[in-house]
Amino acid sequence: MWDLDDANLYIRVLSFTIPEAFTYGDTRPEHTDRDKREQIRDAASANFPAHIPDVQWWAFRIFVKGNRTFDIDNVPKLIVDAFCKRQIKSDKSSFKVGLYDDDTIDYIRVIQIAGERTDNLASTTVEIFGRKPEQHRETA
Repeated sequence: MWDLDDANLYIRVLSFTIPEAFTYGDTRPEHTDRDKREQIRDAASANFPAHIPDVQWWAFRIFVKGNRTFDIDNVPKLIVDAFCKRQIKSDKSSFKVGLYDDDTIDYIRVIQIAGERTDNLASTTVEIFGRKPEQHRETA
């Protein structure tokens, strides 16, 4: 439905892989949501752009490989929150990876997620796209 690879409409701002499969609300000891957001921010900081382009709104494409049982619908929450300026401030994070003020529909419009079970190491690949403003789109 949304072709995030359509360079006329979207710009890929960031892409990275985490050697983990995180879920929101994990109740195991020493797996707090804040700690997981910080690991996501740390992984993203290596490729984080020096300049954030002007975009209308944000979109995520996430692919997770899990080697334990978890609910795939709990994966995007931590990733989306990791780049929310409000959440970064609340977490008292030192990572400067804020992309949007809040994680509401005003800022985030698309979240695509897919996954598969693996017997190997878990991983999560994240791609973050911005919807180009009207004036930056090519016309046919």
